[in-house]
Amino acid sequence: MVELQFNVLKQNIHAFEDRYSQIECEGLAIGKKDKAFGGLFSGIKKFVSSQDHIRLATSEKRYEPFWHIAGTSILEYKRTTADGFETKPEVKDIKINGVVHQIKEGAHWCGLAGEDHCFEQYEKEMMVDAHTGEVGDYKKYLQFPSRTIKQTEELMKDKVVVVPAKVKASFLARQLIKELIKPIHADKVLQEKVKVDHLTLYFRPIYAFEFIDSKTGKSSILDVDALTGEVKKGSIIGKGLKEIFEEGDLFALGTELVTDFIPGTKAAVMVVQKVRAARKKKKQQREDNRRRIGS
Repeated sequence: MVELQFNVLKQNIHAFEDRYSQIECEGLAIGKKDKAFGGLFSGIKKFVSSQDHIRLATSEKRYEPFWHIAGTSILEYKRTTADGFETKPEVKDIKINGVVHQIKEGAHWCGLAGEDHCFEQYEKEMMVDAHTGEVGDYKKYLQFPSRTIKQTEELMKDKVVVVPAKVKASFLARQLIKELIKPIHADKVLQEKVKVDHLTLYFRPIYAFEFIDSKTGKSSILDVDALTGEVKKGSIIGKGLKEIFEEGDLFALGTELVTDFIPGTKAAVMVVQKVRAARKKKKQQREDNRRRIGS
């Protein structure tokens, strides 16, 4: 019997605090504005003054989301194994721990049956762009301070853009559990447990700066990571984005996860997210409907 455990908070959303202020990020972007136009002026001192025609036009702060999910699988089981060793031709039987083992004529081999008591533990961690679903290098961000928020509206101040999460926690949980459930050869399974230990939606701050070349009229944009200070080519969204899912829907996990991986089994699911509340509400609605029809 496989036991699935979700030892995570019902709705765990964090927003990272800026390590670099907007002014500092702007300075980093201006210092590398040649990057915005293909690095034409990089390393050429005599053309530095010609960069004066590249000016900062507009800027934007946005928060980009990523998921951090981690889990553990524990396997404990027993299995029968056959082992043995070669014997000399003259040996007819061997006593081991008070048990006599007969040697078949011409075999020159003593076969032994044993029982292995096995314990295995696996860990898996996933970090995924919550908007695109692509795996990303986000582990470096976990070292930075963050604050807990209840909803993304808390970040939408002073025209700050919040990129919405499109990937649900249930999708990632399925992927994680698939990798944590391992096939085993066992005569008796003592415990088979899969735990989701960590499930957090993070929002990281990015400052985008648009530069315009007054000579050509061309524009280009640099993104500055407000946590690492990294500068790279980026984009400006320019307006708020509509949420696709509410926070509660993003984190919703249900018992249907069990049958996705172990059809026909009686898996014990311990969901801290309290899916019972939703079921209770539906049940109450059905009872209310019956009363109205009866009246």
